[in-house]
Amino acid sequence: MEFTAENVENVVNQFYSDIGQQKSINIWLTTAQSSSAAWTFSWQLLSIEKSPEVQFFGASTLYLKISRFWAEVPVNDYDSLRGRLVELISTYAGGGPRIILTRVCLALSAFVLNTIPAVWPDAVPAIIQAFQPENFHLLNATQVCCALLETLKVIPEEFLTCQMASSRRGIVRHELRAGLSHVLPLLYQVLSQTTCPESVSREALKCFSSWVQFGIPMLEDEGLIKLVIQALHREELFDIAVDALVNVFLHSDTHRYPACIMKLLPLILDTESLLNRVIQENDEEKCTGLFKLLVAIGENHSRLLVENTLLQSVNKINVLQLVNLILRCNNMPGYFSVDESCSDLPFSFWYVLQDDIISADPEHFRVYSETFRPIYARLVDVFLHKVQYPPDEQYLTWGAEEKEQFRCYRQDVSDTIMYAYNILRELLLGHLCTSLSLIIADPMQQNKWQMIEAILLAVEAVADSVDVSDEQYLPQVFALLPQIPFTNLKLITTALDTVGAYAEWINCHSSVLPGVIPLLLHGIGNPEVAPSATMALKDIVSDCQLQMKQFAFQILHPCQEALLNRQLASREQIRLMVCIGRVLATLEFDDIMASLNVILTPHVQQLQSYILEPLTGQSKVGIILKLNMLAMLCASLDVNSIHSEQQSEPQLLPPSNKPQPILIVLQQLLPLLKTVVSKWPNDNDVVKAVCEVLNKSLHVLLDAAALLVGDITDLVIHTYCTVSHSSLVELTKQLLLLFAGSESHKPTMMSLFSKMTERTLSLLNQDIEHHPDITEAFMILLAQLFKKHPELLDYKHCNLTGLFQCGISALGQAETPTVRNAASFLCEFIAQRCKRTETEAVVLKQGLVLLTRLLKAIGGEASRSLMNHMSDVLFMLNKHYYDHLSSWMMEFINQDGFPSPLAAKVNKEHFTRLILKERTHKRKLQEIVTEFTLLCRGLIGTDYAAATTSICL
Repeated sequence: MEFTAENVENVVNQFYSDIGQQKSINIWLTTAQSSSAAWTFSWQLLSIEKSPEVQFFGASTLYLKISRFWAEVPVNDYDSLRGRLVELISTYAGGGPRIILTRVCLALSAFVLNTIPAVWPDAVPAIIQAFQPENFHLLNATQVCCALLETLKVIPEEFLTCQMASSRRGIVRHELRAGLSHVLPLLYQVLSQTTCPESVSREALKCFSSWVQFGIPMLEDEGLIKLVIQALHREELFDIAVDALVNVFLHSDTHRYPACIMKLLPLILDTESLLNRVIQENDEEKCTGLFKLLVAIGENHSRLLVENTLLQSVNKINVLQLVNLILRCNNMPGYFSVDESCSDLPFSFWYVLQDDIISADPEHFRVYSETFRPIYARLVDVFLHKVQYPPDEQYLTWGAEEKEQFRCYRQDVSDTIMYAYNILRELLLGHLCTSLSLIIADPMQQNKWQMIEAILLAVEAVADSVDVSDEQYLPQVFALLPQIPFTNLKLITTALDTVGAYAEWINCHSSVLPGVIPLLLHGIGNPEVAPSATMALKDIVSDCQLQMKQFAFQILHPCQEALLNRQLASREQIRLMVCIGRVLATLEFDDIMASLNVILTPHVQQLQSYILEPLTGQSKVGIILKLNMLAMLCASLDVNSIHSEQQSEPQLLPPSNKPQPILIVLQQLLPLLKTVVSKWPNDNDVVKAVCEVLNKSLHVLLDAAALLVGDITDLVIHTYCTVSHSSLVELTKQLLLLFAGSESHKPTMMSLFSKMTERTLSLLNQDIEHHPDITEAFMILLAQLFKKHPELLDYKHCNLTGLFQCGISALGQAETPTVRNAASFLCEFIAQRCKRTETEAVVLKQGLVLLTRLLKAIGGEASRSLMNHMSDVLFMLNKHYYDHLSSWMMEFINQDGFPSPLAAKVNKEHFTRLILKERTHKRKLQEIVTEFTLLCRGLIGTDYAAATTSICL
């Protein structure tokens, strides 16, 4: 169908009437907008007689053509196009739909941005001059003024959103900034008229807010800003005035006018009476607007405000009034997310303020601290009130989103209390400790669990800032914990989180352990608080492991009971196994084995029962859970890793003559693990869980695992040759790194490496794209092995050529980790020339293939983010095979269109000279490759290349 005005109008009407066909209709209309015929039908559709829907499509099409198809406009038509746009604006300013007027004004703004300054150097003053009442006889002065202000308003908005080269954007920005000298006096003239209609004032404020992005010369236009501040007191102009002022005070240019900021501050503070009224009226929208303005001033000019408190002056009084008004924002009545939603606005301000205070020189810091310490103390009290939970019956009525917002709010409060600690220091801890003790001591207050919970939340918040040597207040806090009436689960959860946060401090003050351990053990038996209880217990037994021996059996029994009850989630059960392992490691060998027998037997039996069943979703979850629990037990039960953190240097305890308990556990588990993988070799998750048990055990046992090398190797080889999994490759890497250097195990390791290599090469040569996980794991294995145990290359059946070819293939994959590790392996392989002559023949035979792969990637086949890995391999070739690389590069130079049609022969010759010259500086070679890959992709000199090069590097 032809793109005529009549046809387009009919299709537009059909679009709004036939909902079922809107998708296909939209495609046709989009094509119509891109056609050259759109320059004609867009004007026809904007006839005043057309329907608003048709007019809107016409205006949108006209805007689209001017903004994105400007090259289609003949230079000789520029003046006539501008005149038609102004005429069209006047038509719709006289009574057409406002949305159409805005679209037409946007079209004129696109015209301005395309012609300024070369074609239309005085665009802004020319527009102001053109939109004068005497030029529009059919419009009254108000209509002309509104049309002018709407046109001016959308120019900066279009500048922000339009696509434009950075060099061009800088030129246009400069011209528009120069236009401020014409726009701002006009706005002052409009707003200073006492008889100015409301509609005109609103448009003037919107226009002012839009032009603020170019920076306001505050000294020259202080009067205009004052008029905008006065507009805050007019109900109908409040919202627009607030947005405009926020934009003013957030602009970076305002830092150039500190005196002007302080001069305008009293005018802003005069809105306090307005703030009092809107708070009393519960007008949250206006409260939010005023607080946004106050916070914008405080946050963006914090250093200026702080510096003005050095001397007793009016400025200091004003600063403190501003800060106290911001504090009122935090203290808005009600619960955040339910009753109010603005008390989170000042969080960043309090951080910036304390940062400016603590970064001051010592003399000024003392003055600032004395000034702001009382404010931060009141802020903490406000937070202790605001973070309190509502009564349970009220909390249950909240929706999921409200609860999540309140949770996030409490986390932000915790962060801000930590910043307050930087100012208050021990005063904060002392205040919290005193408040807690007073509540606990008063029987009438003890049922106020919300206040106790809020205090504990604040104590937890400063855990990372309190010195581990503190002995003034924290011992009192922990002494009070056992006296707290834990009548609410939220209170228990916060208490547990607080204990966990101070694990490092408790390690230095172990006298508090008898008071906190019962609380932790009480929590692990309750599924609702178990996440916090198990996390805290894990932190305590890890940081205070040396002190755990005296509490071992007190801890082990509740942990065992909690696991047997099967009420805990999987993560909590796994976490408890870590705790059990840490605690067991402190005991004597016989006690460890006796406890393990009691603790592990039910879980091993459960695992055995799962094995007898068909693999269902439920049994699979159970198998993986039990295996993960065993893995974490193996990882944490290391009797040789206990050290004292109280020593200046970690001190290993004397090694025991008896074997590691995990060795005996693993000996008993191996038959069971073999059964699991032999029964379900196809299930990746199950095999991965088994490998995790073995990996964790090997990490603990190290050389002590030598007794089990044969069995583990058999398990790996048998399973991998049946069904290959990346987790088995990772386990193989662990075995080879541990035992490849052992003469007694070298034949076994060589056999393992040979069979793993043969199976993997066979798999990847057939279909490498569908095995990214195995490819990545295999490349990691090879890179590590060639670096640490290159002696395995002496094995007569080692397929060096196959390994090298596999590395080349992996280099061409899309996954970044795979390419990174393939490059690492190839670099190690190439570097073996001086150590292993066998590798030289492989590189000489396959070098041209490797170079071709590298150049294809550089030429555009691979992501630019991978270029550093390609340049690393190229660097190693240049370093170790310089003579051969130079001859290989000649073939590339003489091959037309390779690696990219955009790279001419002269470009490739220049690239080759630079590459061959750079044999010592890897960073320089990366820059050369980056430059050439941009050339091959046609990105040289583009804004996109400039914006993304730093990311790729």
